[in-house]
Amino acid sequence: MGTVRKVTVMDLGGLPLSSFAPQDEREELMAAFAAAVYERGLALTCLGEVARRAGVPLEDVKAHWPTPIDCLLDTVAASTQQLFGRVAGAFMEAGDDGPLALHRALGAMLYDLAEAPEMTYLSVVELPRLGPLVYERQDRMLDLFCELLDGGFAALDEAPPSREIVSLCIGGGLWEVIYRHAAQHTLHELPEALPALSYVCVSTFFGVDEALRVGMLRRVGGEEGWAMT
Repeated sequence: MGTVRKVTVMDLGGLPLSSFAPQDEREELMAAFAAAVYERGLALTCLGEVARRAGVPLEDVKAHWPTPIDCLLDTVAASTQQLFGRVAGAFMEAGDDGPLALHRALGAMLYDLAEAPEMTYLSVVELPRLGPLVYERQDRMLDLFCELLDGGFAALDEAPPSREIVSLCIGGGLWEVIYRHAAQHTLHELPEALPALSYVCVSTFFGVDEALRVGMLRRVGGEEGWAMT
């Protein structure tokens, strides 16, 4: 295969560098594909455009994916894996402080989605348009998020009427907030929703006082720093 030229959304004309970190040539092609779709839409993106942006022969791209939809499904899977790895890391770093862990996990998710707008657009705007083909994949993505709520459920004195419905309400609400920002190309504003989303999630399981305690913590100076704002 040819040498792939690294392509990020900076190539779209001054947008922030993506937080998606390609690990090999295949993922470099995914980055080129995502940048093209973010600019043009899936319907107007062909594998030839991916090859052009990456600076490789078309055959190199088709060796990985026969169609743009195959590339879309593979790219969303790779970016989701990276996202939830970072979210899980943020959750674990909070130790035994359940409210803080949930707040930091939400924050990591929102910042990561905002910093990879092309990947977020693929996942929440283009992917659902494929209909029944991707319903199972969407369910798995929501299930991954709902796993973060396990600690909250464990902290409740009494089990809710339906754990599944509570998870769906919270996960579905979060999904809608992300979708609106992605559809309107305002993902750079997504982290501003952290206090409200954290309040809903944390207060549901740990009470209002705990939600207020952690709710004003924001990321400062990179992924490792969190402080009151």
